[in-house]
This record gives sequence, C-alpha cells and structure tokens, in this order.
Amino acid sequence: MTRAMSTTKELEAGLHWKASDTSTDVVADSLGRLLRKADHLSGDHVSLRTMNLIVAPDRHRATAHRAGTRETALHPARMIRLIEHKEDRLDAEVRVRLIEVGDAGMHVLVEDINIHANTSRLAHARSLVAPLLARGLPTVAWLPGYDHGEVALSLSETAHVTVFDSDRDPDPARAITFAHDVALKHPSRDLAWLRTLEWRRRISAGFQSEQALGTLAFAPSGDVVGNVHSPSAMLLAAWIAVRADVNVTLRPGAGHAPVEGVSVAGITISPGSGDPCSSGQLQEALDTVYAAPLGYEDALQALDRVAIVA
Repeated sequence: MTRAMSTTKELEAGLHWKASDTSTDVVADSLGRLLRKADHLSGDHVSLRTMNLIVAPDRHRATAHRAGTRETALHPARMIRLIEHKEDRLDAEVRVRLIEVGDAGMHVLVEDINIHANTSRLAHARSLVAPLLARGLPTVAWLPGYDHGEVALSLSETAHVTVFDSDRDPDPARAITFAHDVALKHPSRDLAWLRTLEWRRRISAGFQSEQALGTLAFAPSGDVVGNVHSPSAMLLAAWIAVRADVNVTLRPGAGHAPVEGVSVAGITISPGSGDPCSSGQLQEALDTVYAAPLGYEDALQALDRVAIVA
C-alpha cells in the first residue's frame, strides 16, 4: 500500500479528538489542530464547506443528533450537533474525515463536532457555537424536533437560515405559532411548506388559461381535502386563498396524507402519480439556503382566511 493510499484511508476513518469538562475555545483549538494534521497527511482533497450546519437537540428523540449525515454528503458542512445531557459540564467530540462526493470520486474534507451540555448551557447556544463557526459561510440551524424552547430561539438569532418542520409537532396550533414567531422575524425554511411544492405547481398550471382564470370571478371558493391537523394542508389552503383571492375550506380526507385533493373555483386539481407531498426533506431545505421561499410568509399571514371543518 502506498503512503498516499494509507493517509487517505486514515482520513476516511477520521481524525478524532474527545474531551470531558472542556470549553468551546478548547474545542475550536483542537479542531484547528485536526485540520492542520489532515492537510499534512494528504493535500489530495478539497475543503469544500458550503455552510455551518447546527443541529439543535430534540428532547423528544434521543437520536436527533444523528440528523444530517446523509445531507453532509450532498452539502459538505461544518456540522455542529448540540446534544443535551444532565451533567453540569461541557463535553465535546470532534472528527475530521474525508467523504467521497459525486461520480468523479472527489474527496471532500468535512468536520463533525458534537457538543454535550445541560439545559442551562444550551439556553446560550448562540455564544456556545460562536467560536466553532467557519467564517465567511452561511450558518443553518436545523431544529429536528418540536415544542422548541430557548435553544431554538437562540440559534435562530445567530443562523442565517433556520430550518424546522411544522408537521412534526402533534400540536398544530403550537407549530403555527412557532412558525409565526421565527419565520416572520428570521429567514426560515419550513419543511411543511416544502411539502406543498408539487401541489402549488399543479394548481398554478391548472390556471394558465384565460378561461380557467375567469372562473375565479364567478365561483370564488376553494377546497383542500386532507389532514386538517397538518400545517402543510393549512399552509397550502392559505396560499390558495392569497393567490386566487378566494375563500378556502380545509376538509378532512380519508387517509393520512397531508393533502389528498384540491378544488379551486370548481376546477379539480389532479394529484397525478406518486405522492405530491413526498418532498420536504432537510436536503431540499439546504438546497434553498440562498433562495427565499416565495409565498410562505404570505400563507402564514393568511391562515385566518381558511375555514377548517373538523
């Protein structure tokens, strides 16, 4: 085995550092040492970070810190995972590793940082992660859970974009309230909104003709059939109310899909083949970091135009 192959395998396995009862300044220094070692071992790689990706803790799911593994391969990032524990100390783990990206087999260097802290420390997440962020890159905060507390609000203030999923919350009123509090003040990507993309495309396509547009004046109403407790369905109904300037009713469907059918001014929009709400993954939100989600804020502010039939 050549030295180049040996060092590549070492980097693929990952350079590792771990400490208990430490500080984020020490973590940042240790990360710097691992990166310098990686450069010394092999220069045959690209440091192609596209963002800082902070994964917030999820009090309802113990494995939430594993989120982002697949997305890192598509969006090489400095991954900072915040993990809650009970001990009144800060523990940390850093791994620098090579991943293969694309069909050409290009090797990209990525960094994984796990920060373990108690609730009182995580409440100051903004200052906690500050020394660890790569400069000159957008910072994305991924909030994988629901019933978000001080951690989420702190991260939304430091992140360029906050990503969350309103559909994960079993309490839709709480989910919509959080979306209002965060999305209307900070750039945000709600996966519940992304799930409505294919429906929005099909609805827009259904009203391309002058004849279809003319029906809105004579039958100013719309119906969305689906899960009346799903923020995705609520947001789609509100978007229709804004775009078509019609009154919209959200009615319960027969299954569990967020949206099962749409009718606007008597025109039925076909769902087509497959599940039009199958999108809305973290990867898609990361794809849109530099592009604001058109219509989302308007839909949030128009939810009072939707009549929900339980």
